[in-house]
Amino acid sequence: MSKIIIPEKSVFTDLEVSNKEEALRILADSLLEQGFIHDNFYKSLINREKNFPTGLEFHGIGIAIPHTDPKYIKKDSIAVAVLNKPVIFQDMVDKSNSINVKIIFLLGLSESTKHLNILKQIIDLIQVKGALEEMLTMSKSHLYSYLVEKLSVE
Repeated sequence: MSKIIIPEKSVFTDLEVSNKEEALRILADSLLEQGFIHDNFYKSLINREKNFPTGLEFHGIGIAIPHTDPKYIKKDSIAVAVLNKPVIFQDMVDKSNSINVKIIFLLGLSESTKHLNILKQIIDLIQVKGALEEMLTMSKSHLYSYLVEKLSVE
């Protein structure tokens, strides 16, 4: 099993965007520029997000865990953004609900087993009381180190 990389260039703090499409474009472009994904990843990601939304709320903080088909992945990776103000994603459970998302974990994974493993780790991480609040205030280098430490990326 190949290693899942969290590239430091794909970790953003205080990211200023107007909507989820812009946020996802910035995250996807960061992975594309580093050779982790194919150039049609973003289009597939947006289409998937329309049909299968990825917004969740934990401890009053909105997060999203968008992803798309493994065929758009060259190398397994995760990009993360903490936004300076929330953008709207639809609720994973009920598409008619909107979630004000402040943290995005963009998954670029080539196998469903990796996907489930990382999803479980992200859920475990965000369920820790205070973890999301702490992530909102971290510097970029601190957030990068924190994610590498907390997410087992093997």
